[in-house]
Amino acid sequence: MTTPRRLLILDDDAMVGLLVGTVARTVGFETRLSERPADFFALLQSWQPTHIVLDLTLPEMSGEQVIAELARLGCRARLVLSSGVDAQRLADSVAAARAAGLDLAPPLPKPFRAELLRQCLA
Repeated sequence: MTTPRRLLILDDDAMVGLLVGTVARTVGFETRLSERPADFFALLQSWQPTHIVLDLTLPEMSGEQVIAELARLGCRARLVLSSGVDAQRLADSVAAARAAGLDLAPPLPKPFRAELLRQCLA
């Protein structure tokens, strides 16, 4: 029996989060969406995702702070960083997550095509 693939999405834009979830379900993922970091961290503990898509630009907590907390918690889920911000911030966040020992997939710059998301989740 295979372990279910679970994707936890943290994005304050519900439409983007729903799109990510829809695409992920087409390749066999169970999905959950959170628009708030507090809810995200509760789901992280209770649901134990295998994959995470994290938007870097959030109103309540920066993506960089979420990355630091994921590292502190010893998160083993495969992490996809996603952002529409400048390319340097995305690259810096990838480097920080890698340095923290997180399991990284290729980043997902916004706007993105569904095929690129599928590749990131493969």
